[in-house]
Amino acid sequence: MENKSISLKRVILLAGALCAYWIGSGFATGQEVLQFFAASGTKGIIAALIFLVITSALTYTLYGIGQKKQFDNPYDVFEYYCGKAIGQVYIWYSVVLVYGIFVVMLAGAGATINQYYGIQTYIGTGVIALLALGTAVLGVEKLIDIIGVIGPVKIVFVVVIGIAGLVTLSGQPGLLSEATRLMPTLGFKSASSNWAWSGALYAFLALMVSIPFQVDCGKSAGSVKEARTAAIIASVAMTCAIIMLSIAELVYYKLIIGKQVPTLEIAKHISPILGLIFSVLIVISIYSAVASFLLMVVRKFAVDKTKKFNIIATVLTVIGAAFGGILPFDKLVNILYPLAGYSAIVFACFMIFKELRENLKN
Repeated sequence: MENKSISLKRVILLAGALCAYWIGSGFATGQEVLQFFAASGTKGIIAALIFLVITSALTYTLYGIGQKKQFDNPYDVFEYYCGKAIGQVYIWYSVVLVYGIFVVMLAGAGATINQYYGIQTYIGTGVIALLALGTAVLGVEKLIDIIGVIGPVKIVFVVVIGIAGLVTLSGQPGLLSEATRLMPTLGFKSASSNWAWSGALYAFLALMVSIPFQVDCGKSAGSVKEARTAAIIASVAMTCAIIMLSIAELVYYKLIIGKQVPTLEIAKHISPILGLIFSVLIVISIYSAVASFLLMVVRKFAVDKTKKFNIIATVLTVIGAAFGGILPFDKLVNILYPLAGYSAIVFACFMIFKELRENLKN
């Protein structure tokens, strides 16, 4: 199994699917990278390398275990690593966390579409909800095929913005040090006062919301080697996107002061056409993340492509679309996010302990 030849197309799809899962509205708008990385100036680029080290190790392990164990339900991975009692706590915490973010993204989708295109908020929310539901009911394999293509496209456009930043930087080499000096004084929010912890925290947040999805991706690979290769490529591609976007946000720091959507401001500055493409890309980013999060929540309760799955998915989508703008889910996520970072660290310790114990047996 380990030595089986790998399909490059499948590796790219599986890596792209995880990148698409991770690149939701927060990343696509540039806010996540700004708060976790660029706000720390050039140290944010080193923080991205911390993200790479942690993410590569954990994703490599999760994709591998997904392929090896072929869990009937991806949430079984929590019991595999943590035992029945603690595993159940993690399962329900993960479901609540992912559904909370799903509802927030759904509510945000309507506001985003309204802001860019002037379409009524409830129409935008409804369209994204229907697209997400339609994708989720196709099943996990089809979802991976669809968003596996979207992921690399997102990465490419982020890299284009980064390259434009590098071109500008080549003409004004002092921009990075100037931005690093001024960033703390410009009112930008920072995820943490410590740049190294910001990089680590982002890695653990990315882990906590994607554990079952990574297990499903690993399961659908052709071999353990194929799964692990996809995991490393996804981690490297995501890190490249973070670094390139960090550079762009530092180079164009004057443009993004007080802006909710830094990537759009930078893209419009580079080219009006790129600005238009980015506005579409942000909506696609929200759609792909919403569809993935919905599927992962429903997978806890039913096998995909079954009548039970379709009914639960429809009910959860209707609830999300109806109450997304009413219930204070932003407060829920504000509580869940810091918890997610710390609970992911504990889970990673369980993972390391179990893997070491299994390796010592063999």
